[in-house]
Amino acid sequence: MTPFNLGVVGTCAQAAAVPAPSGLRITDFSSGSGNTDAVDIQEAEEAISAQFNHDGSSFSSGTYSANINIGTLSSNYTGNAAAVTLEFGGFLSTSASGGMPSGTTYLWDVATGSNTSLSAGSTSIIGTASTTQDSLGFSGADDGVGEKARLTFGGGKGGLVFPSPNDVWHIEVSCTATSAGGSASASVDIEYTFVL
Repeated sequence: MTPFNLGVVGTCAQAAAVPAPSGLRITDFSSGSGNTDAVDIQEAEEAISAQFNHDGSSFSSGTYSANINIGTLSSNYTGNAAAVTLEFGGFLSTSASGGMPSGTTYLWDVATGSNTSLSAGSTSIIGTASTTQDSLGFSGADDGVGEKARLTFGGGKGGLVFPSPNDVWHIEVSCTATSAGGSASASVDIEYTFVL
């Protein structure tokens, strides 16, 4: 009998690959109903009745545009209130059938947008970015997505200098989700135009 070698065929169960996040959208609710492709916006100094505050209901295709009356600014921001500091509340949702992949991490970001054009004052981003999917709360000690957008008015002891008519403050809020399979992100835009 002719000898022969019998090859041993082994089978090995491989773990299913973890997909990248997909179908991402920023919402201003985590359950129930609310606004999609939107964030809530609030002046960090809650005692200030700010024109900048918004409940997310007027975002359109991920963009919120609002006019800011310069005269009202001078009434709301006086004395030591020499800057607008805005907080944002958001939740990163997914329309993917399996939900967010296992082990997904999150990183929120607030940035000054490229459409910003100011004749007076300066913009900056302060705070530490949230790493939580649900970053909706910004009352009291909570600060929503963590980073805040600040507009510091011009001027000094002689008085504040506010933006001029048609100046624009553009803010981008985004969140990146990362799993073992990759990363994806969603973002919204906010544009304030200053008017008389």
